[in-house]
Amino acid sequence: MKKLSGGWAWTAGLALAVVAVIFYWTGNGQASGNGSWNIETAAVERGDVIESVATSGSVRPLITVEVGSQLSGQISEIYADYNSPVQKDQVIALIDTKTFETRVLQSEADLRVAESNVIVQRAGIDRAKANLRRARLEYERAEPLAKQGTLSASDFDTALAGFESAKADVTMAEAQLDNALAALEQRKASLEVARIDLERTKIRSPIDGVVIERAVDQGQTVAASLSSPVLFRIAQDLAEIQIEANVDEADIGNVRQGNRVTFTVDAYPSDEFSGEVGQVRLAPIEENNVVTYTVIITASNPGLKLLPGMTAIVEIETSRREGVLRVSNDAVRFRPPADAFPEGSTDGNRRPRGPGGAPPPAFGQRPDARPAADGMRPGRVWTVNTRNSIEPLPVKLGVSDDLFTEIAGPDVSEGMQVVTRMRTTRD
Repeated sequence: MKKLSGGWAWTAGLALAVVAVIFYWTGNGQASGNGSWNIETAAVERGDVIESVATSGSVRPLITVEVGSQLSGQISEIYADYNSPVQKDQVIALIDTKTFETRVLQSEADLRVAESNVIVQRAGIDRAKANLRRARLEYERAEPLAKQGTLSASDFDTALAGFESAKADVTMAEAQLDNALAALEQRKASLEVARIDLERTKIRSPIDGVVIERAVDQGQTVAASLSSPVLFRIAQDLAEIQIEANVDEADIGNVRQGNRVTFTVDAYPSDEFSGEVGQVRLAPIEENNVVTYTVIITASNPGLKLLPGMTAIVEIETSRREGVLRVSNDAVRFRPPADAFPEGSTDGNRRPRGPGGAPPPAFGQRPDARPAADGMRPGRVWTVNTRNSIEPLPVKLGVSDDLFTEIAGPDVSEGMQVVTRMRTTRD
């Protein structure tokens, strides 16, 4: 056989070495043991776990009243502006009163006419009654004379007719008095309406509070023909506010009245405010196939820092566990890679049995997430055994927050190490 030159021999040897390395990593190079895997762990520790729902909402006054006008007319005076503190029944604006004062004067004059008419009708009754008495006397004198034949039938009929007519006049006079009295009541009512309208030209605050909006200027004409125009919005005592937050339907089941709440606003990023859930409204809000529910959060407003309309970033505390064993969420989410166990290892294909002889779920399979009566749910974490390989540990998992999950179990103790990550030395 012909021998290769030195250059060709060196090249062939290098190629064989590369093929051997590739064969080792792709074939017999299953990563296992302490030399091939870098196992990261975290300690089980004791502390607090607070489960919460994150959302946002707008700051609103507890009570906001829209102040309008029941009258049409021109605004002649304005006595309150933005941020003005006002008291209940305080006059905050005035509609021009000239037209309404004239209506009062006219109604007063109409009332006097009605009162005079009542007097006239009462005098008419007195006259009618006097005529009735005279007619009765004439009739009573004529009746025996007619029976004696000393009075003609025609004269008797005249006396009788006069008597009957006088009675009718009294009845008519009494009816006219009733009509005059009714007209008098009408005029009194019209005068009262005119006076009420005159009083309504004074726009008053219905509550103690602060003006947060003024929608009218002096000289502006308001028209109240169809609906009452809004002139002012007054917030009642901004020392107490509420936040209207929308919570997703997936989270609303955990929110209850009385839940503690913390929130921040962009205006004071370093300040944290607190409150509580005051109401969970049952009416759903559906937008773009997303269903949310309105949660009303009540809070105090120290220093009146929180202004209506501010956006609050809200954390609703739905569960709190203090001084419990907890573990990093990375440990709860950890699943070993498929090639973490060598062929034939009891940690891999044969799956070691847990307490009581029951095998844990297969690798990558989610444990049963149904909560038990104590609110804990079955789960699993992984520990490092004496052979420097990992093995599963069945546990119970409880409340979770952004960093930690409550953990419990007969084999769980404070300070024990659980696996959070595995990576090969090639990573």
